[in-house]
Amino acid sequence: MQDLYEEVRSRAGRYFDEGYNCAQAVALSNIEALKGRADGVRQLAAGFGRGMNAGCACGAVCGGILAIGCLLAGPETKGFDETVEEAAAELHRRFAAEFGLVCCKGLRKKLSPFKNARCRNITVTAAAITLDLLLARKKPSPAPVGVHAL
Repeated sequence: MQDLYEEVRSRAGRYFDEGYNCAQAVALSNIEALKGRADGVRQLAAGFGRGMNAGCACGAVCGGILAIGCLLAGPETKGFDETVEEAAAELHRRFAAEFGLVCCKGLRKKLSPFKNARCRNITVTAAAITLDLLLARKKPSPAPVGVHAL
C-alpha cells in the first residue's frame, strides 16, 4: 500500500516538474495510479491552477476534487453525491489542517517566495491526501465516459 502512495507522490511531482499545473498533477496522478483513464482530465483541470488564476482556492485541492469526482461518482450521478461530497469536504479539511489555509494567494505568501519549492510540496501532499480519501471510499460502480472507476 505504501508503494501506491509513493507512486502518486512521484507522479504528481513529475507532472509538476514537467510544467503541468497543480490541479492537473494531482488529478492525473491519482486517476492514473488507480488505473483510471485520464482522457480529458488535462483539459478539465487546466483552468484550476494558481487558484483559478485568481488566487482563490488552491489548484491542488481543485485537482483532488476532480479526481474524487472522476473516480467516485457514477455515470448516472446528477447533483450531489454523498460519497463525493464527504470526500471533497474531508480533502478541504485535511488540506487546511496541513497547510493552515486553502487560499492560493495566502499559501504563496505563507510558505515560500519560491514557486517551485512551495507549490511542488503542496501538490505532492494534496495528491497523497486525495489518494487516502479515494482508497477509503472506493466502490465498484462504473465511471463516466473517459474515466474508469476504482
